[in-house]
Amino acid sequence: MNEQLEHLDEIAREAWAGNYQRTGVLSTGERLYVALASGRMRELAPADSIAYAVDRVGTEWMAHMLEVWGRQSQPLN
Repeated sequence: MNEQLEHLDEIAREAWAGNYQRTGVLSTGERLYVALASGRMRELAPADSIAYAVDRVGTEWMAHMLEVWGRQSQPLN
């Protein structure tokens, strides 16, 4: 598996739990991946639409996200 995506999945797990400390240094594409994967679009990308985020992340990263995160629930708060 891609080390970069594994790293982003770690950050997404933290973001899912409400910890956004490691998101500040991410590129736009990385931040959007984390926002989509963690269900934290409002918190991490409030000015971006989901459609824009999916397009920006791209098909390869989206396929990985669906494989890793497809069965995860959304955060409760």
